[in-house]
Amino acid sequence: VLGPNTMGICNPHIHLYCTGSHVRPIPGSTVVVSQSGNMGTQLLAFAEQQGIGIRGFCGSGNEAMISVEDFLDAFENDALTRTVMLYLEGVRNGRRFFESARRVGKKKPIVLLKGGRSRAGTRAAISHTGALSLNSDIFNTVCRQAGIVQVEQPMDLLDLSAAFSSLPLPKGNRVAVMTLGGGWGVITADLCSEYGLEVPELTPDIVEHLDHILPPYWSRSNPVDLVGERDPSIPMTAIEALVKWEGCDAIINLGILGRNIFLKRLSASVLKVDPDYSSDFLDRLNEALSKFEQSYIVHIIELMEKHKKPELDAAKMVAEKLQQGNYC
Repeated sequence: VLGPNTMGICNPHIHLYCTGSHVRPIPGSTVVVSQSGNMGTQLLAFAEQQGIGIRGFCGSGNEAMISVEDFLDAFENDALTRTVMLYLEGVRNGRRFFESARRVGKKKPIVLLKGGRSRAGTRAAISHTGALSLNSDIFNTVCRQAGIVQVEQPMDLLDLSAAFSSLPLPKGNRVAVMTLGGGWGVITADLCSEYGLEVPELTPDIVEHLDHILPPYWSRSNPVDLVGERDPSIPMTAIEALVKWEGCDAIINLGILGRNIFLKRLSASVLKVDPDYSSDFLDRLNEALSKFEQSYIVHIIELMEKHKKPELDAAKMVAEKLQQGNYC
């Protein structure tokens, strides 16, 4: 018996949509289990809006009989499931949850949002789903030891689940960082170290390879600083060299994508100051940069599919946030 206090289930792969809200996500590889049905169906609506494929959904509610541990055991052997998304307010069998999550997490990423982290949130969780209070420090330790990825915001569930479902998983913790400017690399290296990721030194062969395309004053170290070079062939060649490099398991790329957002703002400013300036030239400049970014994305996708190594870009997200906030 599912529930009580459930918003239903859905399985887009067989066109089964039996939920309290009218949501129709597309078929995919991410499963969603939420003890809050309203939270779960709204996540499905966001997934539908963003084109994130869903393997299945269940509003587990108060879990009188079927619990999150039962779902985890099922996901372990489901061939269509690649990523597990959980919203939990409490766990009834801590030992079983830990063992199931640790076992599943070795094969399929588990992304979890825990409700009731504060005293006020705990009171709300008890009245909402009857969830028992959990010590946050203990629960966080369980998640860390089980390999669960915890988030603090509902939309982070979708973002990380989409990333895990679309990117190959790294085979180790060694990260190569490539940036258009040095500051990005410094911060990224710090964050990698803080989160237990290694930023290895470049080997002589990769340094020699990059020497042929970068000016003599480049850093010759990881992070790889492209020192602001504008030749579009440089990031294409450099990212391919890093993906092929056996000394890393993943690549973080910053500053290459998203520049068209700033260029559009610059073009608007130029025309505002000088209305007689050639808008055709600015349009061609914007079009050329947009075409480059599209070709760069295609290049990265092809490299990831061929070499099974994830490549992540953060600068584009930052640029989009700045655009949304009207800061640039």
